[in-house]
This record gives sequence, C-alpha cells and structure tokens, in this order.
Amino acid sequence: MTQKIKIPWATWREPGFINLDFPDSWDISICNMEGAKYSELSEVEIKNAILNPIGTLKLSELAKGKTNIVIVIDDMTRPTPIYKILPFVLEELKKANIKENQITILLAIGAHRPMTRQDCILKLGMEIVNKYRIENHHPYENLEYLGESSKGTPICVNKTYVDGDLKIAIGGVIPHSLAGFGGGAKIVLPGVCGIDTLEANHKSLSGGIGIITEARRDIEDIAEMVGLDFSINVIFTDKGKIAGIFAGHFINAHRKAIEFGKQAYSTEITQNNQICFFNTFPEDSELNQAQYKAFNFLMTAPKTLLDPDGAIVAMTCSYEGRGYHSLVAETGARLYKNIGDTKFWDFFIQKRKVYLFSPNVNEIDKNHLFPKSVILFNKWPDLIQELQNKFGETPRVAIIPTSIQIAEKREK
Repeated sequence: MTQKIKIPWATWREPGFINLDFPDSWDISICNMEGAKYSELSEVEIKNAILNPIGTLKLSELAKGKTNIVIVIDDMTRPTPIYKILPFVLEELKKANIKENQITILLAIGAHRPMTRQDCILKLGMEIVNKYRIENHHPYENLEYLGESSKGTPICVNKTYVDGDLKIAIGGVIPHSLAGFGGGAKIVLPGVCGIDTLEANHKSLSGGIGIITEARRDIEDIAEMVGLDFSINVIFTDKGKIAGIFAGHFINAHRKAIEFGKQAYSTEITQNNQICFFNTFPEDSELNQAQYKAFNFLMTAPKTLLDPDGAIVAMTCSYEGRGYHSLVAETGARLYKNIGDTKFWDFFIQKRKVYLFSPNVNEIDKNHLFPKSVILFNKWPDLIQELQNKFGETPRVAIIPTSIQIAEKREK
C-alpha cells in the first residue's frame, strides 16, 4: 500500500501538479505554507488594488501628458499571471488618453533566456500579444550608461526603459537569497540592466532571505536614479495564484507586499526529520533555477528540521532542461560556479546526502550545476527504493511543497 501525495509541479504547464507515491509505513508531514489556506483574489480585488495605490497618485493621473509608456513585466521563471493584471493597467492609461502605439511592454529577463511568442501568450494573453509592442530586454545591447550607484555599481540600463516617460512594473514578490525578496525595484535590477550592472550587484553585496539586504538597497538606489513610477507587486498562493496585490510607490508598496508575504509564505515545521523533500515549484521550469531555490527553505529553517546525517531531496520538473542564465549558469559566464564549490554548500548542506529528482535532466546537466556527489533520479520509484534502502521502512519525512516558503521559528 502507498500514500498518494499531490504537490504543485511545472509552472506554466498543465495540469500544474504531480501525484507521488510514498510507502504507507513512512511517517510523513506535509509542511504547507500559510498561504495554502488563502483564496485567489477576484478581478474586483485586483482592480481595487490598482485603483488605490500606496504612496503615489493613481496611475491615470500619473499618465496625464505622457507620451511614451513602458510596462515592465517579469519572465517565465516567475508565475505572475500578468494577463489578470495588465488589462486594469491599460484601462487606467486609457483614461489619460494613452494610445496603444504609445505603450511598450518590456520583458524583464535580466540574464535569463528571451521569451518567445508562446511564452508571451501564456503570460500576457493572446489579445495583448496581438495588439502591443513587446520587446525582450538584452543584457549586452541597447544599453545606456548612467553613472554609478553610491555602492559603486555601474548603472547600464535598457535604453527603451530609460526613454520611457512613465515607467510601470508588474512582478511577483517571492523569497530571494540575494535581494531578500523579489519584486519592487528588482524588476529594474537585474530585470532591465546590463551585464556589468548585474555582475557588480551579484558579486559584491551581501544578501539573505526575507530581509532588506545590502543588495536590495543598492537595487532601490539605482531604481530611484533611473526611475520607476508605479510598481505592482504580487504575493502568491502555494499554487502560484494571486493571494495579494500591492500597487503604488516602488518601495512603499513593496514593503506592504513583504509584510503580507511573510505571513503567506510562513510555514510551521516538524523536527528531527531523516529526509526532507524540497520542491522548487513555482521556480521549476529549469535546472538552473533549482541550483539555489531548492535550498531556500533550508536557509530559513532551524537546524532541528533535518538530522545532521539526514537526506535532502531537491525536486524540479525542469521541463526546459538545464535552462539558461548568461551571468551565473553558462560555461564561461562571468560568475558561473558549481554550487558544490561554494561556501553555501559547506555551511548549509554539510555532510548530508543530497538527491535530485527531475524527469527532464541528465547526469551532465546535473554535474554542470551540482557536485558529482548529488545523486540524480529521473524515475520516482527508483528514488523511493534508494531512500528506503538507506533509512529503512519507517523514516521520519518532511515535504516542503514550494520554493517560496519561509520557516517559522515555532515548530509543529
């Protein structure tokens, strides 16, 4: 007999979940985040958030007299359903007599791969794709140099963005190991900045999950200099749906989003587990994203979550395979490094055994981003048999269903 457990899987792909079989004898705790209890926001609630901004004028008022509108959105590595939000933004612009040909939708890919037409249809909806100018950011071309930040970061920004006289951003707010949280000004840096700016911000400033980091402050200083007039920030449910939305000033609205996000993403844990499964949904489209995102929760959890000699199972659909990141993940990229060669691995993983479950990557892909000691399984039954051989018939197990969860200090 087996226990059947359903977890979210393969963001932007149907059916959006995977059913997994575990032995009945295993003592399993599913550590769901608080946001698993939240309902998805309605259209009325989304519209009201945009019409009642935090710390700034309404979008229709900001747009008066403007002629060149740039709307920046996050890419396919984030689950933000732009198609549910953007129509209300466009309604507000229409009130200010902004025409369709005055609007550019800029895809804030940072150093990720460009988005395709099919990506844009999924993210934006067919109607918008067929009506509006949509451009991918390029981290090496179409850049304008604007000096340095107070931290000495060179500021090279997408010229299409710089030339906009009204700059609007829509993006998700999820825990991030460098910037504390995504969203807000992060859609500017790294979203629409050049590779020199990305490199400086990534390598020279301290980070940390769930806090206002040094890197975040540099990001916000640069956004202040470059300009970001209206920021829409989304908090997610455990299924990647909209749990909360906060619009307005790129710092004030973002801080409100973080406040809500810390509640939504908070997770009670069990302790003294022998095996922990860390699922990377909704950041599970490619293996590159899993390199650190699989361990986000471990970075915030008490040491009692997992025994020192326990096992970590990182889980990613990775339907795009290895994936792409021109700064940190490609052979020859400026900051490419196998995670096994970092201080992070020694500090957080220590002597624990690490397994990787993904149906869509091979051993070469795995070894490019993870140490060879990590054991790859493409088939779920083979992984379960391996774990049962190592830990016996009745291991104590915790499942963390998403990469956006933050551990509470209290325990179950």
